[in-house]
Amino acid sequence: MTGVATHDGLFAVISQEMEEVEVRLGIPTDDSGVLLSTVARYALAAGGKRIRPALLLLAARAAGADACARGVRLASATEMMHAATLLHDDIVDHAPTRRGRPSGMARWGADVSVLVGDFLYSRAIQDLVADEDRRILRAFADATVAMTEAEVLQLQLLHDVRIAEADYLKIVTGKTAALMSAACRAGALLANASETVVGALAAFGLNLGIGFQLVDDALDYVAREDRLGKPVGKDFREGKITYPVIHVMRRAVPADCKRIEWLANQERPGDDGLALLRELVERYEAVPATMRLVDGYLADARAQLARVPESPARQALDRLVDFVRQRDW
Repeated sequence: MTGVATHDGLFAVISQEMEEVEVRLGIPTDDSGVLLSTVARYALAAGGKRIRPALLLLAARAAGADACARGVRLASATEMMHAATLLHDDIVDHAPTRRGRPSGMARWGADVSVLVGDFLYSRAIQDLVADEDRRILRAFADATVAMTEAEVLQLQLLHDVRIAEADYLKIVTGKTAALMSAACRAGALLANASETVVGALAAFGLNLGIGFQLVDDALDYVAREDRLGKPVGKDFREGKITYPVIHVMRRAVPADCKRIEWLANQERPGDDGLALLRELVERYEAVPATMRLVDGYLADARAQLARVPESPARQALDRLVDFVRQRDW
């Protein structure tokens, strides 16, 4: 099996459902045309972490639902939406690789990638509409709006090393946390949970998602490429200013701030420039500072779980908090 459910048995409680999600994601779409089917399957088989469908299924279990085909269908729709965003992101970023292999854009071009991304979004919407729960449809619609708004804001603020922390966190929340929160909310709604439990699980997903992205931003400066699945330093090369750089700009002497501004204004900083940036990130202890921020969000995520009844699924969600904190991929 591919995906997050295999990570150290973390999601053993939903292992059968995750297997069914994989099967559903692999269903041929040949009636939609050979090219579309090929690219869609390539995007869905990229070997991602499957965090989002797992969150939906675990939230449903934690809120009292039994395993069911409905949960598998909604979890699969969540992953299709995520895969669609990655196809679109790679076009915007001109990314040659994704998870250690050629991106959809690199293999088939921007025209095909954007249309296949639209197709995956549409397939997900079909499943959400067929589910006939307007609350769940609204959760994912709101997440999609937040993701789009965040992407546009990020484009607006490319190369801006003076980016406000509030804007950076808005980008992180929209790009990553919104869909994780929607997945958790949908799982709780599937279980017909109380408003308290629905709110707690949605807030859990939001805080976990922010922490997850902050860890990702820290790894961009310290991880190994073969583990991270993308070139180290990719974000800065693309003009994306993340929290480690924000921290350095706050703490650095003027001469070092000017060095970073100069690097950020280069069209594609070279390896020497990235080496200088990593040296500054290390000198000003930006990664530990980022991880302290992570700890705050993950503590908030864990606090939300106290409002959810004890169960094996809740325990798995609690272990996921530590897993996100300790990951190196």
